[in-house]
Amino acid sequence: MYVYGPRDPAEGTWNDRAPVAGLLRRLGDLVSEATCTCVSVDGRPPLEEWVDNRMAVMGAAVHSMPPGSIQDCALTVEDGAVLAKLFSHLHSKDQIQSFLYAFQDLRQPRCASVYAKEVGIVQYMVVPPGDFQQMRDDSMRAKRDAGMGILEAVGDLEEPPEWAEIKEVFGYDAEDDADNWWVEWGLLRERARVNADIGTHNALMTDVMVSHSISH
Repeated sequence: MYVYGPRDPAEGTWNDRAPVAGLLRRLGDLVSEATCTCVSVDGRPPLEEWVDNRMAVMGAAVHSMPPGSIQDCALTVEDGAVLAKLFSHLHSKDQIQSFLYAFQDLRQPRCASVYAKEVGIVQYMVVPPGDFQQMRDDSMRAKRDAGMGILEAVGDLEEPPEWAEIKEVFGYDAEDDADNWWVEWGLLRERARVNADIGTHNALMTDVMVSHSISH
C-alpha cells in the first residue's frame, strides 16, 4: 500500500524502516504488522539517450516512475512490445541500429508524457493547504453531494480533462505504434537501401562487361 504526503523527516531509502505512527496515523491499525518505509517520490524524467551504436537500454533504467505509479510495469511491457515488433522486420544486421533509434524515438515521448501525468497525480493529492486545495476539495464534495462520479463531466463539457488523460494513457497500443513507424519510415528506408544495392550491383556488372570487352 502506498500513501502519499508532504515530505517527512523519516524520509530515507527502501531499506530504512520508518515509524508508522508518524506517517500513517489513521491507517496504523491496517499496517501494524507491516514494515513501513518513507521514500521520495520525485522520480527522474526519462533519459535523453537510450541507444549507443547497437546497444539500447529499456525499462525502469531509462524511464523510472515515482513509487506506486500505475503505469510503472506497463511501460516496460510496452518497451518490449515495440522492440519485438520492430525487430520482426529484421533481415539484415544493417537494420539493427536504425530499429534501435526508432525504438527510442517512439518510446521517449510516450514515457515522458506518462511520467508527467504520474507526477501530476501525486502532486494533486498532496497539494498543500490553500486556494487550490480548497477548490479541489469543494469540487469533489459537490460531485459527491450530487451523486456524480469524480470523472463525470459537468456543464457543457463532454468529458472532464482527467477522463481524456485516462483514455490517452490506456488507449495506447505499443504494437500499433511500431507498425505505424514501419509503414511511414521503415519501408521507405528499405526501398532506398534496396535501390542503392541494385545501383551498386548494376555498376559492378557494367565494369565487368567493359573489362571483358577490352580484354577481347
